[in-house]
Order: sequence, then C-alpha cells, then structure tokens
Amino acid sequence: MKRIPLLMSALLLWHAVTAGSGWAADGPSRQLILGSGEVAGMFYPEAGAICRLINKDRLRHGLHCLVEPTGGSMANLAALQAGDLQLAIVQSRILGQAVGGSGAFVKAPLPGLRALLSLHAETVLVMLAPSSRIKTVAELKGKRVNLGQPGSFQRGMGEALLGAAGLAATDLGAVLEIEPDRVVKALCRNEVDAAVFSGLNPISEVQDAIDDCGARILSLKDGVMDSLLKSNPAYVRQLISEDIYPGLPENIVTIGLRAVLVTTDQLSGDAGYAVVRAIFENLPAFKAMHPMLETLNKKQMSRDALVAPLHEGAQRYFRENGLP
Repeated sequence: MKRIPLLMSALLLWHAVTAGSGWAADGPSRQLILGSGEVAGMFYPEAGAICRLINKDRLRHGLHCLVEPTGGSMANLAALQAGDLQLAIVQSRILGQAVGGSGAFVKAPLPGLRALLSLHAETVLVMLAPSSRIKTVAELKGKRVNLGQPGSFQRGMGEALLGAAGLAATDLGAVLEIEPDRVVKALCRNEVDAAVFSGLNPISEVQDAIDDCGARILSLKDGVMDSLLKSNPAYVRQLISEDIYPGLPENIVTIGLRAVLVTTDQLSGDAGYAVVRAIFENLPAFKAMHPMLETLNKKQMSRDALVAPLHEGAQRYFRENGLP
C-alpha cells in the first residue's frame, strides 16, 4: 500500500497519542484528515471546499479538517482502513465493491465503512458516429467501439454498460483504445461506430464531436439500463440537456457515478453530525466554491449512490431535517 506522507511533525505525535482510540475522544483540537486524490484531479478541490466549511465552524464543534492528497479512491479506502484518514472521497462504484466484497475486495471487504453524503456526479456518455443508426447498447454488438485504455475509468464504465446488455468486449466488431483527443476525428470520419466518454460534464471532446460533425449521444433509457440502476445503486440516472451541450437536438438520459464522502464506524456520532451539518447548512457557499458543485442539492446528497451504510451522525442530521 502506498504510504500517505505526514503533513507535519505534530500530526505524527497526534497519531501516536490517539492510535486505537477512534479519535472520537473529547478535546479542543480533534483533527480530521480528509483523503482526496491527485492535486490535479477532481477530488482535491472538492476536499478543500469541505474542509473550509468544517473549519469555518471550528469553535462550535472543535474539529479541524486537513486535506491530504492521495492516489484516489483505492488509496483512500486503504488509508481509512489503516486509520491514517478519518474522512475520504470515494467513487460510488468502488465504494460499493468495498462494502459488498466484490471486484478488488472479493477477499477483503470493508464492512466498517460508513457514508456521510453524496457529492458530484461523473457521467458516462456513448457518442455515435453521424452515420450510425444504433439506438441501444445491445446494438453495439459487432460494431467498432472505442472503449479506452484497459484499467481506465472510461473502460470500466464501458464494460459495465456492455455487461448490462448481456455483451462482453469480445462481442464487439473491434475494441479500440484511441486517446480522447483523437476520438473526435475518428467519429467524424466514421472510422468508429461509437465511443465511450466519461468524466465531469461538460466533456470537451463530446462538445467537439457535436460541433464538428453532428455526432450523437446514445440515450440510455431502455429496460436494460433500468435494470442496471435497480440492481446497482452505485449508479445514478442523469439527464443531459442543451444547457450542458449546446447543439443537442433533445434531452438525453444517461447514467453515471457519484463521489461519496466516506468515513468509518470509528468516527463518533457527534463528529459525523457536525461534518454533515457544516456542509448542508452552508450549501450555497459550498456550491459556489467550484463548478463541479453547482448542481448539488440536499435531496441528491442525502440519497444518491450511498452504497455504504449511513453513518449514525448523518442519519441523525437527515432525520432531523426531513431528508431521505
């Protein structure tokens, strides 16, 4: 496991003093270390916004939040398990695997994980070449499809879509691994029939393909996708409109994942409650801190993709405020 560097020598002393205590003991300076992701990634600025709001109310709850750059979801889960982090941002699909004991966690599930709230959404979009007549994921069978690099988020999402339709990569006419900056030309030249894109909307290559040659986004609203959403709550339905991608002829239904603020059952109920309250009671300020947060709302944040059991502090806050 990749070690997370200590932020300061005082933090080393704090770890030594509180090791094994669950860090929930009363005290004037209870530190919460929040695992984010790479500094250039999406989780890092989101973690910074969370810590700013927690620290804003520090005199009320006695918590001090520090952001720790990490390798992302997998590194965050390992560090939570080891007690090196108290909070972390984790992608909902990976969180579901960790709790359910599937994927990379089939031999070592993490039942102690607890969800606090849902954060930004990451979308999967299937772009179609201008001449394509494909209307469902099942119709990708035998077609030339750009799934992206093995092991990438893009590839994982593409294979999940295929699996939901009863297909595997071997059922495609050709599995391509073209880099995103070259896919638009391949689509517009009809060198590929479809290409999977994933990430935070708006995705620049998707808009380029719409503008350059009228490439279309496949609407994922058939019964197969409904079944995927019902069987796997890590995925959420998303509506893509012309407000997001100018030039779309109609609104498009697709699916995606969410980032989730995660802790463990070692976090005290009062601390979990204070974290959730700090964000929900300052939601307008939170949404203004970064464009990826602009569309968040309390209903989604208290419901969507919370595939780990809710932390007792989150449960209490949601119950008191009439949230699902």
